Order: sequence, then C-alpha cells, then structure tokens
Amino acid sequence: MSTERQMKKINMDTLEQAEHKISANKVRKAGIVIAALLLAAVGGYGAFRMLTGDVIASRFTVNQMYCPACTVTVKEAASKLPGVVDTEVSLASQDVTVKFREKQTKPEHIQQAIVRAGYPARLDGLFKPQGAGIDDVVVATVNGKPIFKRDLKLSLDPAGKEQKEPDAASSFFSVVGKEILLQAADAQTVVIQPQEIEAEIQEILKKSGISKDEFMAQVKSRFGSEEKFRQIVGQRLGIRKLLEDTVLEGVTDPEEKTRKTMEWTGKLFREADVRILDSAVKEKIRASAGQDDWKTFWPRMIASQTDLKALLTP
Repeated sequence: MSTERQMKKINMDTLEQAEHKISANKVRKAGIVIAALLLAAVGGYGAFRMLTGDVIASRFTVNQMYCPACTVTVKEAASKLPGVVDTEVSLASQDVTVKFREKQTKPEHIQQAIVRAGYPARLDGLFKPQGAGIDDVVVATVNGKPIFKRDLKLSLDPAGKEQKEPDAASSFFSVVGKEILLQAADAQTVVIQPQEIEAEIQEILKKSGISKDEFMAQVKSRFGSEEKFRQIVGQRLGIRKLLEDTVLEGVTDPEEKTRKTMEWTGKLFREADVRILDSAVKEKIRASAGQDDWKTFWPRMIASQTDLKALLTP
C-alpha cells in the first residue's frame, strides 16, 4: 500500500473515531438533559401534591333531580370548585360522585355548592379512587362505582320490616344488582317525577297503619335520614319504569313477564364488572352461598327470595 493511501486510510479512521466521540457526547448530553427534566417534573409533581393533596372521592345522596337538565346543573355546581377533577351524576340513583384534591376543597364545600344550586344533598361516603374506603369500608365496585359496607345494611324495600342481621349473600346480591340496574336506567335516561315519589311514599304510609310522625321516626331509624329514604323510593320506581319501558311493554302474562325480566336482567349481570374488595364480606358470601365470584355467584342467587327478586317480580 502506497504512503498516500495509508495516509488517507488513517485520516478516514480518525474522522470516524471523532464522529463516534461527538455522537456519544451528544447522546450523553441528551441523556443528562432528559434526566434533569424528569427530575424536575417528578419534583414539581411532588411539590404539587404537597400543596394540593391526593385525589379522593366523595359520594352524595342528592334529592330532587328529576330531569337531565338537573344533572347538568349539579355537575356544573360541583365542578366549579377548586380542586375538583371529576364529577359523575346519576339521575337514576339520585347520587353524585365527586373526585377532588383533598387540600384544595372539602366534602362540605361540595355539599354546600350542590345545595346552593337547589338540590338537597348529604355526604354518603368518602373513598380513594382505587377503591379503599376512608370513613367507611368499600366492599365492592360495580363498573367502577363503589358499594359501601353501610349500603348492605339498607333494605331495598322501604315498606318492609327492619332486618337486624340481613343475610350477607342476599343483601350483597340485592345491592349490587340494584346498582347494575340503576346504571342501565341512567343509560336509558329514565326519569321519575317528584309527584311519583310522593305518591309512593303516601301509599307506603297508608299501608303502614301508623301516624306520619311514627312513620318518619321509623324511616330515620332504618335509613338514617328522610333523604336516604326518598332516594331508595325513587330508585325502586326508576327500576320498575326501566323494566316496563324496556322489557315488559305490551306483555300481560305474569309468567312471560317473569321470564323476560330474568332473561334481560341476567344479560346485564353477565356483562357487569363486579369486584369484591373486602375480604370479610367475601368470606361471608362464600360461607352463605358457596361462591364469592360475581360471575358464578349471581346465577345461584337470581332464583332466591331476595329484596331484588321481590322488586323485579312483584
């Protein structure tokens, strides 16, 4: 190889080595810049969390929502508060779930905002978005919506007798099944008017055979408040209207009504995402029904005599 060719090769090798060094330096510098930006972002987020707090959620019972416009009004009233990151309003359930940053607002501020908008509201539970309860145990979620331990203690039948120790499996089935049906009612925009709820309450009072004062005392003892009682009455009416409008229209034969109701309800139950979070409730359900997974639990329960079965097939 000539001296000239050797020199050219040496020069080319030197240039390639230099280019590699430059590229390596660029990558190293870019990595340092990216790392610095990530550290700044993490530090900034940490500082942001220190100032604003973690995201938690509250559920409120909200009465007197009787049309889609009501849900918009309630949602806007809650969403305008500082720190509120999400608001879900259920017309069928007559409740509102609000996620907010705990250091920027408080549940009582959210409640006051809803009340100022013209809707009686009561705090019904605090929880973390991942499902952990704060002031009460979250026993399960239904398509992401929480079921509190206190929910299992409330009968779906506002006219029924108080049960001191309801069966774990039947109460769980009834409460979860009711929530699935209420979500379906929301999807169909089922609306119950105030006069319908009032008429139903008057009928329950009439059948009770006691004075109004005695009746309301029993209501507060069983349900905790008149608002909760009215919510449950409205929920029952909403589920019945959902069935009549969606499943039973034109059907008069009682047996056919039952068959179509169970068939349609079963489809909803199969598609629902139900997750039992509380191990104690899970154990009680397993001991009572032999199953603790919703997919195998509900088919065994749907024929049982429960509050939900009485509501679906009166």
